[in-house]
Amino acid sequence: MSALKKSKTVNLRIDPEAHELISRAAEICGKSITAFMTEASVYSAQEELLDQRFIGVSADVFAEVSDRLAAPGMARDRLVRLFESRVDWVD
Repeated sequence: MSALKKSKTVNLRIDPEAHELISRAAEICGKSITAFMTEASVYSAQEELLDQRFIGVSADVFAEVSDRLAAPGMARDRLVRLFESRVDWVD
């Protein structure tokens, strides 16, 4: 990312505690605050956009999936036994 020419500016107002936290984290990573915040922001933006990914399917596939989701659930014997079992470390 640093090889690209940077031509945009983003100005932020943050509270002193947030600045200190970010500054300490950036220092531990060996990065400038700008580099640290840019990397964190880009990562967060990518994750958010990936969550919004569109998956296109045919009408038949969509109908099949919708029908299966709308159908009542089926109890699986092994899963029922698992949830009915008691374990020592659970109160």
